[in-house]
Amino acid sequence: MRLLTTLLLSIAATQTTFADALTDYQWIGSHNSYKQGLPASVYQFLAKNDPHAANQINYGHGDLEAQLDSGLRQLEIDVVNDPTGNQYDKPELATRLGENWLSSESQRELARPGFKVLHIPHVDVQSHCTDFAACLNKLKRWSEAHADHFPVVVLINAKENQPSFIKSPAPAPFTAATYDQLNEVIRTALKERVITPDDIRGDFSTLREAVLKRGWPDADSLRGKFIFVFDGNVEQNARFMENHTGLKGRVMFASLPANDDGAAFMIINDPFTQHTEISQRVAEGFLVRTRADADFSASNEEKAAQKMAAFTSGAQMISTDFYPGSPQAKRDGHVVSFADGALRRKNPVSQ
Repeated sequence: MRLLTTLLLSIAATQTTFADALTDYQWIGSHNSYKQGLPASVYQFLAKNDPHAANQINYGHGDLEAQLDSGLRQLEIDVVNDPTGNQYDKPELATRLGENWLSSESQRELARPGFKVLHIPHVDVQSHCTDFAACLNKLKRWSEAHADHFPVVVLINAKENQPSFIKSPAPAPFTAATYDQLNEVIRTALKERVITPDDIRGDFSTLREAVLKRGWPDADSLRGKFIFVFDGNVEQNARFMENHTGLKGRVMFASLPANDDGAAFMIINDPFTQHTEISQRVAEGFLVRTRADADFSASNEEKAAQKMAAFTSGAQMISTDFYPGSPQAKRDGHVVSFADGALRRKNPVSQ
């Protein structure tokens, strides 16, 4: 019996624990995590008229599973609404350039109705998973194989526009009903693995009250879970919350003003000009995401300065295209990580 007890204590001692509140950690995530590299022909086409715009989308990532395996615990996925199908299976720019960018499998997925995952319709379309439900199933399988993982935050953007030089039909809008459908796709794919606004609200009257008075749960209690956050503009948020005041019944959180009843998570992307605001929201108990880099034309010194501003702001999630091993980090010689290459640490501001 004594030997068994000693063995159990030894196992417990070697297992990583996340006993602090989720807000008391700081971790690195990726920006537009699904995105593959830009074809050289597209870069050249765009650079003729707007070199800066071409540079801004000249990046890519490994697949979602590889990013999670590396230790990233915040992802970002862009979704377009394609209710009838066949809107994105033949990218217009590829046709103009006489090229075929898509695999047969991707073309079949894009031809079917449903939510599609791509960066810029008809221009920057190569993704590691072109069907949103397929992306979610990748996350589910990875989570099942790593059941005790630190919670993963997934940002969702609804894409509703495309470049003016594209003549194909504009993306279908997201209505309140569309967001209901998106809600159910996430719920169906991940079920109990998703932490929802209702879970965090609990017995409090509003989500904001729950976060300010009780706080976010300890990270240990969120092992193996996903937190989805809708990253919309004011008009999109209004449609997203239609019939769901305070995010009641929604699977996703949303980036909302601090005085909103649904406030729990905020996306504040500029750690230079918004440094004080980020630190204030973190001190109040909100989760905050910011960016360590956004301008690909910036020098490595300028990128490093933004990285440090993000680190010292206290934002819990820091998105980057330059995490260790990313194609951009290898290409440009700039890396975003904590000491010794770590991708997660205790938050130096909220402690």
